[in-house]
Amino acid sequence: MNQLLNRMTCLTIRGSNQMRNCSFKLNSSSASASASAIHTSSINGNYNNTSLLIGSQFSMNAIINANTNVNAIIRHKSAAANMNTNTSTINNSSKKQQPSEDGTIIATGPDGTQYSIPLKPLGPYQKHRYAPKLPPHMVTKRISKLRIMPGAAKNIRHSPWRLNLICQFAAGQTVTDVLREILFVEKVKAPLVEKLIQGTANSAFTKHGLLKSQLEVVECFATQGSHLKRVKRMGRGRHGKMARRFSHIRIVLREIDFPLKIMQCTSVNQRRQWVKRMEASMKEVAEYDEEREEIEALEKEVAEMKMKKEQDEK
Repeated sequence: MNQLLNRMTCLTIRGSNQMRNCSFKLNSSSASASASAIHTSSINGNYNNTSLLIGSQFSMNAIINANTNVNAIIRHKSAAANMNTNTSTINNSSKKQQPSEDGTIIATGPDGTQYSIPLKPLGPYQKHRYAPKLPPHMVTKRISKLRIMPGAAKNIRHSPWRLNLICQFAAGQTVTDVLREILFVEKVKAPLVEKLIQGTANSAFTKHGLLKSQLEVVECFATQGSHLKRVKRMGRGRHGKMARRFSHIRIVLREIDFPLKIMQCTSVNQRRQWVKRMEASMKEVAEYDEEREEIEALEKEVAEMKMKKEQDEK
């Protein structure tokens, strides 16, 4: 039950009404940045003269203007890390991304860009009906740049309706969570779905170099395949039709954009859960990079020894 509750708190709602998380303040490399406020206007006119303070203070009291470039709304240049700030910044990828004293999360995107995001979504505007939203075109643009890995399994001797119960359980979760929780699913074909997700994740690592903690299950569904017609024997000498059904599974794994996931969360607890996932992913990536460097150094040393041995024999 605890695992189920934890999973429910980590879910990100995909509706258009949920992208209300554009409340954050970015670092400004320009010392002459003026503190201007974004005014939100609703249909009822309740917020015409209300200034929206975007996020909590981080480094400078600079608030993004409403007419600035849309990409700059969530873009926090990595050059801001060179500024002398009193807040804690990340010096290496293995360091934990804990919220700072003023409640600001420092998240790193897939391209290495750092973002400053407040721990509390939208602040006082969280419960307002016409609260500011994250622009959908910005979300689409960021998602289109992420790497994906499709996978499929065909001609499975199982009903597609029953198989979809397992697929719906896996869809929308991270690969790490799915592989951990699917072990407790009491369905006949649950091991098959687990094997498919595992194989697709291995393909993503081979092709794109992505680890399991960096992937999420975007699509997972079962469709009806060809079926075999059989005779159904019934009582009193009667007979009917019976179909032995086959199914196909399609799965799509996608790279996780942690800053975007944190921004789409509608509560503090959800943001903390995604921060934990981001920390675990960064730790795993750092361990893998360190191990790879050690292997490369050993291989280089072995190659040098072989060359030296060949020269001595000559």
